[in-house]
Amino acid sequence: MLGIMSRRLFLSLALLLLLAALGGGFVGELAMINSGAIVSAFVADFLRYSLGLLALLIIATGIAEDYGSRQFERLLTMPLARWQYIAAQALVIACLCLLLALPAAVLIALFSDPGLGLYWAAALWLELFLLGVLGLLAILSLEKIPQAVFFALAVYLLAKLSGLIGLMLDESIRLSEGGLPSRVVEYIFDALLYVVPGNQAFAQNNVFFESIDLLAVLASQLVSVAIYAPFLLAVCLIDFYRKEFNF
Repeated sequence: MLGIMSRRLFLSLALLLLLAALGGGFVGELAMINSGAIVSAFVADFLRYSLGLLALLIIATGIAEDYGSRQFERLLTMPLARWQYIAAQALVIACLCLLLALPAAVLIALFSDPGLGLYWAAALWLELFLLGVLGLLAILSLEKIPQAVFFALAVYLLAKLSGLIGLMLDESIRLSEGGLPSRVVEYIFDALLYVVPGNQAFAQNNVFFESIDLLAVLASQLVSVAIYAPFLLAVCLIDFYRKEFNF
């Protein structure tokens, strides 16, 4: 954790928060109705994606440096099991995501109310943690930062846009009158949905526009993350045990 706590991290976080605040102010000037909800949703989504990318880059860079400096070889000559390394990385990811999510609570609270700020911070922490574990799997498997970040973002966006993609496929099948190519694409997409998180695994920004039970929404997200995060960590562990390092 001390390795990623740097001045660059805090400067990047401060810059993103400043951009979110300035962007929220600009959007608020343009909004004609429901300006508060629109600004809050804009700021929340800006922080979601920018902090997600920042977390991915930090995690991938840290693991890549371990590869480059042959840190794995030194660690594995010590009385340290490989599962302990994965567990330590998961703990680092959890702490990093908490560090990134807490300022978001303050900023969202300023644009909406403290309750929504607390909800978004908790929901964002769960989302960032899931994305961070996915990034850990990607960098352990691919060992290259660009490929790992691209892969993790691709899976993340596929999961986020699964509902929209499903609607597009349904419409395509309807227009093609159930053609074979459309059906094949639908079957492939349905198969992918079994191995990627559903939309309920992510923070819901409709809470800014509707009266929703925040605890129920957060509980649903927590269940999804509690299922997928251990699964991804187990795959990380399997992949890590598969690797051979030269001592």
